[in-house]
Amino acid sequence: MSDWPFLIQTYRKDNGLKQDALAYLLSVDQTTISRWERGKDTPSLAIQKRLRDLFLTKEDSALMAATRMVRSAFGRATITIPGTKIIEVSDGYAEHFKSSRNDMKGALIRHFVGDDFYERYMVPVGDIGIYSGEIARVDYVAPVIFDDGSSGYSQSSVVPVFNAGSVYTVSQSQFVSEQVFRSRPPIRIYRFDELID
Repeated sequence: MSDWPFLIQTYRKDNGLKQDALAYLLSVDQTTISRWERGKDTPSLAIQKRLRDLFLTKEDSALMAATRMVRSAFGRATITIPGTKIIEVSDGYAEHFKSSRNDMKGALIRHFVGDDFYERYMVPVGDIGIYSGEIARVDYVAPVIFDDGSSGYSQSSVVPVFNAGSVYTVSQSQFVSEQVFRSRPPIRIYRFDELID
């Protein structure tokens, strides 16, 4: 009997990853992870090597550090993968959407922010190259409409996190006044070379 089911499940649980997030890390699909965890299939030798590398990755890897930061964030923060599937979310973000962290993990962020907001503000962040390795941070401001019909303004910062050959985005947002909203450009891009003295 192989130890892979136990090892994979333990790694996922220890790192707060759903099956689809681990699948993304390994470039396989979620059903493959499920088969491995149930002992119905065994990872190929190449994938076994990648899994061992993941298991041996220090706890303070970029992704784990970002995950701890988001989990403990006072306000609204998320970690997503390209395609904006939620990997981790702060309590403040979950509370804002009247949900729980566990219910939000693995879901597409557009289900919470709405199609219009997603298309107008989040898609452009991906389109400008946040995953390219050249962009250090993107800030944007946006009007928001709340469930009760009232409106306000939000300011968000999005940074890429490169970890084990994959790219994630960490986003933090806060509500701002109309004055702050109007004083900021709709979108501001910071390249790595601009942030280095």
